[in-house]
Amino acid sequence: MIQRRAAEAAGWGAALALALIAVAVVASTSSWLLYRDGDSVVVALMADSLRRGDSQDWALSPVLFLPETTVYAALSFLGLGTTGTLTLNAVVNLLAVYGVIRLVAGRSRPGSRPVTGSVLAFAAFVALVLLEGPDGMPGFHLALLTATTTYYSATVVGTLVTVGLFRRLLDGAPAVRVVPVMVGVVAISTLTNPLFVVWCVGPVAVTVGILLVGRRIVPRLAFVTLLAVAGAAAVGYLLRGFFAANIVAAGSDYLRPDQAGAALARLSGVLGDTVVSVNGLLWLAVVLALFAASVVVAVRSWRRRDGVVAAVCVLAVVAPIAATALVVVAGTDADRYLQPWVFLPVVVLAVAPPVLSVPRALSASLAGVLAIAAVAAVPVTVAAAGRPDADLACVTRWVEASGRTGAGQFWTVRAPKLALTDSSRLVQVDNTMRPYDWLVNRAERRGPVTFLIQDAATVPFAGVSTFDATPVRCGRYTILDFGSRVLPLGDPRN
Repeated sequence: MIQRRAAEAAGWGAALALALIAVAVVASTSSWLLYRDGDSVVVALMADSLRRGDSQDWALSPVLFLPETTVYAALSFLGLGTTGTLTLNAVVNLLAVYGVIRLVAGRSRPGSRPVTGSVLAFAAFVALVLLEGPDGMPGFHLALLTATTTYYSATVVGTLVTVGLFRRLLDGAPAVRVVPVMVGVVAISTLTNPLFVVWCVGPVAVTVGILLVGRRIVPRLAFVTLLAVAGAAAVGYLLRGFFAANIVAAGSDYLRPDQAGAALARLSGVLGDTVVSVNGLLWLAVVLALFAASVVVAVRSWRRRDGVVAAVCVLAVVAPIAATALVVVAGTDADRYLQPWVFLPVVVLAVAPPVLSVPRALSASLAGVLAIAAVAAVPVTVAAAGRPDADLACVTRWVEASGRTGAGQFWTVRAPKLALTDSSRLVQVDNTMRPYDWLVNRAERRGPVTFLIQDAATVPFAGVSTFDATPVRCGRYTILDFGSRVLPLGDPRN
């Protein structure tokens, strides 16, 4: 027992070290995505608004960010500031990924190596994060999205938790203990993000069907599993009705099969962009190798009548295919929907770790190097999180000193809104001066607007003459100050 606990502690220690290294790289090379991106800041905006006790009337996408906002809000009480909290949140997200991979790996048994396998799987995931490199590099960036509070980290964790609980059922764990937890996870995950149905519920149903046809699962367990995941998903989806007023994007906006050809062309383009760099080529090689390994281990385990390992590997194959099919059917350019390619095939290393004989001295050396790298990563991360943004500070100082309200477009105004003490001092508008109700609190007061903020991402404003505005330069931002002139706002749109 003591040896087993020591092994688990060592696994978590290795995971923490790997997470610290990954976050140091993400914070240093992709700081805009982590701290300033228009989408990435919505959870921080929501948590700050709730903490201030503002009236709440959020205009949201189909994703409600409920678990993400809860985690961020809890971490924000540590008083680390916005960038510090986002950084800590990134570490917590990655540690959660290790924890759920460990759940998928199963219980420790004589002859099994679930901790070793989990660390290997998590190390592979972190390697993908590191290979994705800078935010500006062309190509796929799927693994590092898990470090953000917005791009489906809760859905990634929820999917792996469900896979782990499914594995426990197949291992013979009492259904009366596992099923209620599975129902809760599936219901909450579907409630907060219906993408979970494609990433997890559908693949689990397909896997159960394959196991049932191949007689690798008893009909009763198959029925219980299907009832649990399908019923919980239905409940979660119905619960979304309570948030109907907040979800401003219709499902039809995301399903455009007539754009399937264009989606395929875009995927081909991103794939081409990925392989032009050494990092991207290695990244693709690792992803495809893990996917192929999942296929091979699934077939081998099936022949050995090891339904447990076969089921996990089948899921690791089916879910990425389902995600790709969704991108095509949806006719979208949102390659973030393809995240199952980076977080599911890695679990093959957890459930079927390669047989390696590593001398104890080499293991100790590797552990020492990892520990040193993790320690060195901390000041790098702190420096990246604390790096001053003089341009943003210039904007916030001017806005707060003016005592007035301004406006700006989505990709321009999001980071300044988050940096302000009162985010309502900046109204989010489109280029026609209509309030743009997207990932914003509609209960905020809107106006009177007497200045505009623009940067390189701003589309030229229509119907607004800037000749009588006084420009205030703040680095990448320009404030167009109209003084006492009030700029009329049109009707809100989403």
